[in-house]
Amino acid sequence: MKFNPFLFFEKRGRLRAVLIAFIFLCVCLFAVDFFGKRYVYFEIEGVYNFYSIYGFIMFSIIIFGSRLLRFFLGRPENFYDKKAVDSEEYPGLEGK
Repeated sequence: MKFNPFLFFEKRGRLRAVLIAFIFLCVCLFAVDFFGKRYVYFEIEGVYNFYSIYGFIMFSIIIFGSRLLRFFLGRPENFYDKKAVDSEEYPGLEGK
């Protein structure tokens, strides 16, 4: 059987193992931040786990900002009503 990289996570156990490894890595990096010596440029960078907190906040702003942007840029489902390819009439398919 040929290996298909797109089907690697189809087995539930593989996805779970990668997720657990990722969470473990995040916890380890979070803990290591308490032991390392910092050389900061701005005072706020001296706060423990500043970069993980900052990253989480920025990620959340991007996600919620995109939802807000969707409100302004979103179009209804029938926006391309007559111009859409799937709205064309196909001759000979009326009875099928």
